[in-house]
Amino acid sequence: MLCDSPLSILFVLESEPESSCSLAFLNSYLEGLTESLSRQISISVFYPLFSDKEEHYSLNIIPGNDFNRFVTYLPKRHISFKETFSSFQIENVFRYILKDESFDCIHIWSFKNHSFNYPFIAGERSIPVVVSLYDGFLSTPFIFEKGCIGGCFTKEKKLRISNFVSSPVNSVLEKAGKLFSPRNNKGVWFEQIGRYSSFYNKPAASSLEDPVCREREKLSFEAIEFTDKFILFSEMEYNLFYRNSIPENKTIFMEQGFYGEGFVDSKPFEIEGAVKFGFMGELLPEDGIMELVEAFNILYEKGFQNEIHIYGEIAGNSRYVNRLKKTIKNPNVFLRGPIEPGRFNAALETFDVLIVPSKWHRSDTFLVKSAIWCRKAIVISSKNRAAEIVENMSRGIVVDEIAPDSIFNVLSELERNRKRLYYFMRITDDFEATTIDSNVRTLISLYSSLSKKKLNLDDMILKRKLHRKKIERLRG
Repeated sequence: MLCDSPLSILFVLESEPESSCSLAFLNSYLEGLTESLSRQISISVFYPLFSDKEEHYSLNIIPGNDFNRFVTYLPKRHISFKETFSSFQIENVFRYILKDESFDCIHIWSFKNHSFNYPFIAGERSIPVVVSLYDGFLSTPFIFEKGCIGGCFTKEKKLRISNFVSSPVNSVLEKAGKLFSPRNNKGVWFEQIGRYSSFYNKPAASSLEDPVCREREKLSFEAIEFTDKFILFSEMEYNLFYRNSIPENKTIFMEQGFYGEGFVDSKPFEIEGAVKFGFMGELLPEDGIMELVEAFNILYEKGFQNEIHIYGEIAGNSRYVNRLKKTIKNPNVFLRGPIEPGRFNAALETFDVLIVPSKWHRSDTFLVKSAIWCRKAIVISSKNRAAEIVENMSRGIVVDEIAPDSIFNVLSELERNRKRLYYFMRITDDFEATTIDSNVRTLISLYSSLSKKKLNLDDMILKRKLHRKKIERLRG
């Protein structure tokens, strides 16, 4: 939709907004954020798709009523690891977009699948840059681990290069996979999330050469230098990854918002039958899913009939899912597959208690806030930023140790002590939390303050006319 505001913002995303392949439901959050922002300012999004059917690094411009899309296509494996953080091909695509468009600000939501040189390229054109950091990728490719710029590639932590770089072995395996499993299209889950997991990096592999490590470190510092503002969801993330590299005067802490819309029944209620539990996340060791399954095995052995509905990628994650299935002894464990952003709230309604047993430090709060708003009790690891919300507002139980026995004790307590459970699931009239609309106001204020363009009313009208003409030309 076209807006009267002169602000024109480019979002740089790691994947297609509608894709379920985003860590910590970032796409579900961005869906609501982009929709709300597009009502007030002009939004365009630039993202890659993994495809070996399209011409690599070609650009597809897709006009839309709400926002325009700039789509490029990446190979599933790169020629070298350097291309994962500095690729002249995707940089040329980025330059073309900036040359052909007039943006007041660029907001990079993730450097994954892009280049660390983007802030420098934008700086050449005097376009301010905002970068959101919700994991440690700018510091280290081990996004589930604690990061440290300059010290990531140690003997204890070697990156499995075959996860990123093309080789004859990869080609043979991919062809064999298509031959024996022609219908198994795993999509982009592995490229987006799976290959960063310790599970997929267990076998010994060739380590990165020191020059490549130093170049990644150098470019990460340059990206910090040419970025105007960094937005983080929590101080915890800043302290873990970036305190020694990003100055405080460049940092803004913005509490991640949630939808907070729709009518929620405020009447007292009772759960009929056994309490239903739910997991929504990545089916990987770092998210504590194995310990959770083992806890439900204990529940079943003890005679409890509780169900758990597990939402996470299955088709593109067959290696770990097969291992998970072998561990499941409880017939009340259901694997439901991934959640599309538009089905997020519908999935929440299938259970009573949300379990977030992650063992990595998560800074997102979108999932937990949405669950509380839907009157779900929460069981959460203390490593999550959202654990503070759960504890401070008495909306569930915080677990310090992610182990089968400790999880079992909490789940059995909630089944037996319904009075305590119902208190956690009470109405949300006392639940005050940041909404997406609040994030929108914060971002528009930030974009406006960074924009170097001072347009009068005539300029605003002219820009809107030119924008409309371009939309019609693209459609034609």
